[in-house]
Amino acid sequence: MTLARLPGMEGQAPARGFRATAAATAALPGQLLANLPQDPNQRRVLFAALADALGTGLVLPISVIYLTRIVGLAATQVGIGLTIAGLIAVVAGPCAGPLLDRFDARKVVLACFAASALGFLAYLTVDSLLTFIFVAIVIQFASRMDRPAKAVLTLGLVPAKDRTIALAWQQAIRNLGYGVGGLLAGLALLIPGRTPFEVLLASNAASYVLAGVLVVKLPPFRPPAAKPGSRQPGYLHVFHDRPYLRLAGLNAAVCLHDSVLVVAMPLWVTLRTAAPLSMPGLLFALNTVVVVLLQVRVTRGITSARGITRSYRAAAIGFGLAGACFAVTSGSGRLMAIVLLVVAVSALTIGEIEVTAGEQFLSTELAPERFRGSYLSIYKTSMSVQQAVGPVLVTAVLIDWGRAGWTVIALILVAGSLAIQRLGARQTDSRLAEAATEQAQMIGPAAG
Repeated sequence: MTLARLPGMEGQAPARGFRATAAATAALPGQLLANLPQDPNQRRVLFAALADALGTGLVLPISVIYLTRIVGLAATQVGIGLTIAGLIAVVAGPCAGPLLDRFDARKVVLACFAASALGFLAYLTVDSLLTFIFVAIVIQFASRMDRPAKAVLTLGLVPAKDRTIALAWQQAIRNLGYGVGGLLAGLALLIPGRTPFEVLLASNAASYVLAGVLVVKLPPFRPPAAKPGSRQPGYLHVFHDRPYLRLAGLNAAVCLHDSVLVVAMPLWVTLRTAAPLSMPGLLFALNTVVVVLLQVRVTRGITSARGITRSYRAAAIGFGLAGACFAVTSGSGRLMAIVLLVVAVSALTIGEIEVTAGEQFLSTELAPERFRGSYLSIYKTSMSVQQAVGPVLVTAVLIDWGRAGWTVIALILVAGSLAIQRLGARQTDSRLAEAATEQAQMIGPAAG
C-alpha cells in the first residue's frame, strides 16, 4: 500500500509524491504559463487547478511524516486508514454523476473544495486512528467526487473540438502545481518542529479557498435539457452502454502505471538496486518535467480512431520497455542501474502521457452530452479502483516474485493498453460517424 500521500491527494492523473525534489521543476512555470489558452474563463479554471495542485503538492511530501512523527500513529495504522478510506471512497465518483447531470457543475466543485479545505484543517486535530480514518474518508470522498465535476466544468467552457486539449492543459498544470508545491514543502521542512507541518496543512486548505474564488467567477454551467418524454436516469444509459463500461474497466488496469511510479519504483530502487537513495526523488522530477512538456502536444494528435490506435500502441511499447528495464536493474552495477532507471521511468512516463490522452478522448467523445456527468463519473472511478488495489498488488508481486513481478506488471499494462486500443478505435469510428450523421440531419431541416 502507498504511504506517500494523504487521502484526497490523487490528481486527474496520478499524484506524484516526491517528484518536486528536482530543481528542474522550477524552470517550467514561465514556459508553460506563457502558452496558456487566451480565453479568460479557461485561464480561470486552469489557475484554479494550479492553486489546488500547488496546495496538494505542499502536503504530499510530509503526509506520512506528519501522521507518524507528529500525530504518533504507527506506519501500519496509516496504511490501514488509507486502505479503509480508499475502498469506501470508490463509490464517491458515481455519486457525483446524477448531481452533475442536474445541477451547475460549479456548485459541485465548490462543495468538494469546501469539504477538502475543512478536512485538511481537521488534520491538525487528528490524535488517534479513529479520527484519522474519519477525516480521511471525508477528504477521499471530496477528492474523488471533484474529479468528474472539474472535468464537466472544464468541458463546459470550451467548444467540442477543444475538449480533450482542455483536459490535457488541466493535466499539465496540475503536474506543475504538484512539483512546485513539493519543492516548497521540502524547503519548509528545513525548519524543525511541528510548526512547518501546521503551516503546510493550513496552506493547502487555503489553496482550496483560492481555487473556489476563481471557480465562482466562471459563468454558470447548465446541463443540457433532457429530450421530451425522456426520464431515464443517466446511470441507466451508462449501464446499458457495455462498450463504454468495458473501456472504463480496462482503464482501471492501465492506470496501474500510477502505482508503478508512486509505489513500485521507490520500493524497487531502495530494496533491489545499487542506485543511490536520492534516485526516486530525481526520477519523480523527471516524470513531472516530461508530463508538463509533452501532455498537451501528445493530446493534440488524438482526434480519430487512428490517433487512438497510435497512442495506445505507443503506450504498450513504453510500458513493456519500462518493465524490462526495471527488472534488469536488479543485480546491475551502480552506474548501469542509474541509466536503466532513467530509461525505465522515461518509457513509463511516455506510456502515462499516451494513455492519459487516450482516456481524455474516449471518456468525453464517447459520452452523450446529456449524460456526460454520469458517464465521466463512471470512467473516473476506474482510477479510484486502481488506487485502492494497485499499491497492494505491485508491492505483493515485487516482494514475492522479484524480477518476475515486473513481467506480471508489464503484461497487465501492455494487455490493457492493446485491449483499449482495439475496442476504443472501433467505438470511436462508429460513434463519431453516428454523431456526424445526426448533426447533418439536424442541419438539413434548419437550412431548408
